[in-house]
Amino acid sequence: MTNVMRVSIRSFALASLALPLLVAVRAPQRARAAVPSGDALILDDFDGEAAACFPTGWKSRSDGASAARVYQVVRESGGQYLHAVAQADSVQIGLPVTFCLHDYPLLSWRWRVTELPTGGDERAAATNDSAAGVYVVFKGGLGGLLPRALKYVWSTAEPAGTALPSPLYPNARIIVLESGSAERGTWKTETVNVADDYRRLFQSEPPEPQGIALLTDADNTRSRAVADYDDFRVLAATSPEAVASDMARQAR
Repeated sequence: MTNVMRVSIRSFALASLALPLLVAVRAPQRARAAVPSGDALILDDFDGEAAACFPTGWKSRSDGASAARVYQVVRESGGQYLHAVAQADSVQIGLPVTFCLHDYPLLSWRWRVTELPTGGDERAAATNDSAAGVYVVFKGGLGGLLPRALKYVWSTAEPAGTALPSPLYPNARIIVLESGSAERGTWKTETVNVADDYRRLFQSEPPEPQGIALLTDADNTRSRAVADYDDFRVLAATSPEAVASDMARQAR
């Protein structure tokens, strides 16, 4: 069994960016409860949270009522996860976490999509809705006021493997991991090499991550998106997941 350790988090302010949908993470560090160390760090698994409530430690740039309407912890089959329902909404939430990419270059999580935004397509601002999106946020220029981000999405239309600049925010890169409705309703586990993706898409060495963020949205298409999220972890370079990821990348 993989040993895990809960990471430290920060209380944070969400930057007032001209273009929304990115979380700027700054402020003093605050420790979370720890469990035995190993080759993974738990960012959040939503266990121990009150059901039908907004998750502890997560923040939103919008008002709290909107975030709580879109995102709630749900119990199912003895476990818990985060359930998101966006009805022509765009509400991003963020969790401030710091970890060393040299030691923990991989991010892993589970997600499930049950409704895709009709007409969603990340290539254009007018249709830039994703059923599920997971950001990794990095400190950017101007003293951190312009953060950079990698956004991993479950897309309605774009094929898996697509990587493109965000049409809404020039410092973000979108990476499509899942696409379409063929596996709608099925939990999928994703493992991405954040460090390698940053180098490939920004052509520079990555700074330490400042947080992760989630976005299930359907505002541009005026439709509806429904998704679930769970088990956010970062993994050591020597973990079995990291070794498998490297082998798969070399095989391509």
